[in-house]
Amino acid sequence: MENLCIASTNKGKIRELKSILNNSFKLCSLDDFNALPEPEEPFESFLENARAKAIHYAKLTHMLTLSEDAGLCIHSLNNFPGIHSKRFIVKSGSLQNAFDQLEKMLPIKENRRAEFVCVSVIYNPQNEQSFAGKGTMRGEIQFPPKGSHGFGFDPIFKPEGYNQTIAELGESVKAAIGHRGKSIGALLENYHSKLSP
Repeated sequence: MENLCIASTNKGKIRELKSILNNSFKLCSLDDFNALPEPEEPFESFLENARAKAIHYAKLTHMLTLSEDAGLCIHSLNNFPGIHSKRFIVKSGSLQNAFDQLEKMLPIKENRRAEFVCVSVIYNPQNEQSFAGKGTMRGEIQFPPKGSHGFGFDPIFKPEGYNQTIAELGESVKAAIGHRGKSIGALLENYHSKLSP
């Protein structure tokens, strides 16, 4: 079984990825290394950011490395916060402040359609090959935040076909229908197909 480093220190994300990857690799994360410098994320696409992070950490760990870039894209806000989702939360000062700001930006009767987007990349520093996969989960924004499962914007996102938020539905449902699971599924299909003779 191949060793794979998950390029993240986000415990919720690591837990999700370990559940999704489910014995496909022998896994570790950035928590298993001494504090590594974070890369810049200067790009304007999920793919470019994910690939840059994968290459950055693969060169530091000398391991096959999985990175991803994900975000919440709200249609009526020109897909904001999108690739700046993490930065928006940090700049807001807290997740609750970010929720409050988004609620002010979205009048009650306005279109609240949104989608989570995730792009995952595996990079092999031995041969400098990279493999990617993309996944989306469509739904709508709802307030007030509800639910205690998941992380990030999960408490304000209600996926298509459900009357509860992702944070209410729980991790097993999120793994089955979520953007991260779809992204990893596409990534693994791409990775294994290119490795096959």
